Amino acid sequence: MQPIQYSNEMDMTLAEVSARVGVEEPDIARALASYVRSILSGNSLYDRYINGDRSALSEEQQAGLQIFRGKGNCTACHVGPTFSDEKLHNTGVAWREGRLQDEGGFAVTGKAEHRGAFKTPTLREVVRTAPYMHDGSLATVEEVVRFYDEGGRANPTIDPEIHPLRLTVEQKQALAAFLESLSGTIREGVR
Repeated sequence: MQPIQYSNEMDMTLAEVSARVGVEEPDIARALASYVRSILSGNSLYDRYINGDRSALSEEQQAGLQIFRGKGNCTACHVGPTFSDEKLHNTGVAWREGRLQDEGGFAVTGKAEHRGAFKTPTLREVVRTAPYMHDGSLATVEEVVRFYDEGGRANPTIDPEIHPLRLTVEQKQALAAFLESLSGTIREGVR
């Protein structure tokens, strides 16, 4: 429901939306969640590559895939066909000026280990979904790669998988190129 309320998206209150569409807020949330689950992305360059077309990814994208799986340790959180483990992780994105600016999952679960932790998003279509992070604080894929290369933002509850990567300029470019290969054909709704 946050995109409805964010000023850089719909910029409306839930009460306004409820009044406009004549549906109660919990039903809006369920309908929105059902719609989002119906959006599928497939037939990306990556999909073609893992299905046997070894020419689908460029050499740079293949190098990025190796970094994604290896030195980048991206698969610690971004796994499976959706490239998400569906779990909460603290990368330090909400840590600024010596404190958490957003409680993250703790606000929902009440669990201390979820302070500053946010759900791992899918990487499908990632180059088409800027800005990035839960708060839109990173404008480009390259900024996201740089954020993780620097080890996120250190804080008391940062995920142990997050640490400086020390990638070269070429490795960062290759990783960003690989992420571009995750965009494909989008289908909405049940077919």
